[in-house]
Amino acid sequence: MPLDLDCYYTPEPVARLVLERACLERVPEVCADSTCGSGRLLDAANEVFGHVQCMGIDRDRRAIAELRRRNPSWILAVGDLLNNRLRRTFASIMPENVDLLILNPPFSLGNKKFVEISYDGHQLTGSVAMAHLLRSFELFAPREGAIAIVPESLLYSETDATARDMLSARHSLQKIADLQNSTFRGARAHASAVQITPNRRQEGKTDDARGYGHVIRTRIVRGGLQVHTMKESRLGTPFIHSVDIRTLVEQQDVSSLRITSNSAKGRVDGWMVLVPRVGKPAKELIQAVDVTETVQLSDCVIALQCTNKATATRLASRIKESWEDFCGIFRGTGAQYVTLLRLKEWLASRSIIEFID
Repeated sequence: MPLDLDCYYTPEPVARLVLERACLERVPEVCADSTCGSGRLLDAANEVFGHVQCMGIDRDRRAIAELRRRNPSWILAVGDLLNNRLRRTFASIMPENVDLLILNPPFSLGNKKFVEISYDGHQLTGSVAMAHLLRSFELFAPREGAIAIVPESLLYSETDATARDMLSARHSLQKIADLQNSTFRGARAHASAVQITPNRRQEGKTDDARGYGHVIRTRIVRGGLQVHTMKESRLGTPFIHSVDIRTLVEQQDVSSLRITSNSAKGRVDGWMVLVPRVGKPAKELIQAVDVTETVQLSDCVIALQCTNKATATRLASRIKESWEDFCGIFRGTGAQYVTLLRLKEWLASRSIIEFID
C-alpha cells in the first residue's frame, strides 16, 4: 500500500497572504519549512521578505528532487520530521541561526485519535499537526517564531490542550487568518493561519467579565447517549438530540419527542437553555425552556440548567448579547463543535458561573 503523504499544498495566494499579515520585529534572512512539499511557503517568503536562505524537509522524495532542481541553493532533506534520526542528520547541515519557521503540517491522523509527542523533555500526546509544530520549534529554534497553517482544532481542542499550554508558556499564539474549508484542493478542512511569537506577552488583554455585574448560576450537563445506540420504545424517557431542540423550543412540550428505553448520563429536567455540542447554534433556539419531566440528552446536546424561569431567561439573553463571540467557540477542522472547557470558560467570561449539586 502506498504511503499516505497527506499532500495538500498551500495555494500561492494563500501563502503570500499569511506571510504579509504577519507582524515581525525584523525581516527574516533564514526561513525553514519542516513540511515544505512544493515549496510554496518558501517561495512566498522570498517574494514577501526579499531574498532569504531557505531550508526544507519533506517525506516526498519527488517533491524534494523537484525543489533541488529548481532551487539548488536551498538546504533540503528527505524525511519525516518526527523521526529522531533525521532530525539529528538535518541539524548537522543547518546554518547557525534560523529566523522564521513557516509550515503547513499534515492534518490527518487516520484512524488514530492522537500521536505521541516528545517535547522539551516531556512526553505528551496531541494531533499530528501539533507534533510537527513542536518538533519544528525544537529543531530550528526560530528567533522570530513561526507562521503556521494549522487545523482550526489545534487552537481549541482538548486533544492539543496540554501541548498548547506548553507552547504558550514561552510563546504567544495569535490567529492572523481563517481559511475556508475549500482552500486546499481535494480536502475539506477548516484551517487557521497563526503567528507564534517567542517571549512576547499578550498586551491589552482585558477582563471579559467586566461589565456583567449580575452573576448567573447554571448547572452544565452534557448528554451521554449516542444516537446510533438509542433504542426507541413506547415506554421510557423522552430523548433530545440536537435536531430536537427546535421542536422543544417551539412547542414547549416533550410529548412529541421520541422515547428511548436507554439510560445514560445527561438526564435533566426543569428550566434550562439547550445548546448543540456539534454544529453551529441557531440564535432563535437559545431560549429558556421548561422541561416538565426528565429527559435523556444525546451526546450532541448540552443543557444549561437553571433554578427558575427568570434565571434561564437572563442566561439566554446574555448569550445572545454576545452572539458572534459565542459562535466563535464552536471550532473544528471538520464539523464545528464546542468542548465543555471552552463553553465553561466563555460563560465564566460573561459572569455565568457553573454550580455543582
